[in-house]
Amino acid sequence: MNLKNWIVHRERIGQPCFSHAEAAAAFPALSPNALDAALSRFRATGLLQPVHRGFYCVVPAHYALAGVIPPFYYVDSLMRWMGRPYYVALLSAAELWGAAHQKVPVTQVMTELPPASTSARKNPSIEWIYRRRVPEAFLARKNGENGPVVYSGAELTALDLVRYAGRAGGLSFVATVLAELAEATDFAGAGDGVFRTAAVADVQRLGYLFGEVLGDGGRAGVIRDELRRTGAALRTVPLRPGPGGAPASGVDRTWRVAINEQIEVDEL
Repeated sequence: MNLKNWIVHRERIGQPCFSHAEAAAAFPALSPNALDAALSRFRATGLLQPVHRGFYCVVPAHYALAGVIPPFYYVDSLMRWMGRPYYVALLSAAELWGAAHQKVPVTQVMTELPPASTSARKNPSIEWIYRRRVPEAFLARKNGENGPVVYSGAELTALDLVRYAGRAGGLSFVATVLAELAEATDFAGAGDGVFRTAAVADVQRLGYLFGEVLGDGGRAGVIRDELRRTGAALRTVPLRPGPGGAPASGVDRTWRVAINEQIEVDEL
């Protein structure tokens, strides 16, 4: 079996992704230069797509015309090869939960620090986001086209959208997505659960958006009760953290949030 037949055979047996090291081990008689040249040739002809440095996937026939494989096809294989926990996050996860207000041009993937040796130039289809620890207890799984896909649960998705609002189009867009995501969420028990994965300030902002911006008093009430269960002392926090926020126009007494940004929610 030559290298091309080996690659095609992998796809046929349901293992379309492989590393450079696996190919080298399967064909020890090939010199490194010859192997690299062959892989480059297969890439040029559209047989392969490099999705990370040293990691390749066979391009299925139904993606050949587009010339690119969507990350949902290979992300689980890639992350297992990298040896990193992960989950599809933020707007990409919200889309899986049915909050598809606007098509996300990239797949947002959360993994742990330190940053991986990734390059947006080499794979612009994935946006990498990092946190100290992946909260595996609050993840969901579904069967994808080529194996499982791990993504954030609805409550973690909502909290992450607020926590990483700058990576999700800003707070106004986040509020719009939260309105679509709301029915999938259930924050009962979050005080001993998902709220422990983020700062108290982010829970305050989440509650403010649900209660005061979206007018969802039911969910806001549950969030408030669960926040109290944590025993955390509330301090006044800006709605929009960091530089760029306007001077606060007032402080919401319920959530102790200083209103330094006007939130505008799109019509759904």
